[in-house]
Amino acid sequence: MDKKFLALLFFIPFAALAVWAMWLYVQQATGQEIRVAVTGYDPRDLLSGHYIQYTIDWEKTDCTQFADGKCPKEEFCKEHHWGRQCRFYVPEKNAQELDRLFWRRNDTDMVFEVVYSYHKGSEPLAKQLLINGKDWRESLVENMPLKR
Repeated sequence: MDKKFLALLFFIPFAALAVWAMWLYVQQATGQEIRVAVTGYDPRDLLSGHYIQYTIDWEKTDCTQFADGKCPKEEFCKEHHWGRQCRFYVPEKNAQELDRLFWRRNDTDMVFEVVYSYHKGSEPLAKQLLINGKDWRESLVENMPLKR
């Protein structure tokens, strides 16, 4: 085979990955920021690997953020046979503490929200997890138990 052809075959996956990453970056950077309230998905499987599974609590979400004032529930998260499931990826080293905070939320009145980049008609991209309006990493530091 021609070396130029082999080089082209080798380059195509990298070019496709670069184009896809750029498309996601532009979609995330140019979308309307939407905050939605979230609740746990399944108490037996809240943390699964490197992501948190959750459902959007549309009752507590301000739907006036959307152009027509109506929440587009069908555009958010993936549809599965058991319902809509959302995921937010976190480093595994922080998963246990985040899980602890999530389960304490009812006792401490913590509010969990996810900020999405939203384009009408496209799947929204989760950008940030907020706990009481602060980035989840900051909330973990503030709520770390004292080590003795």
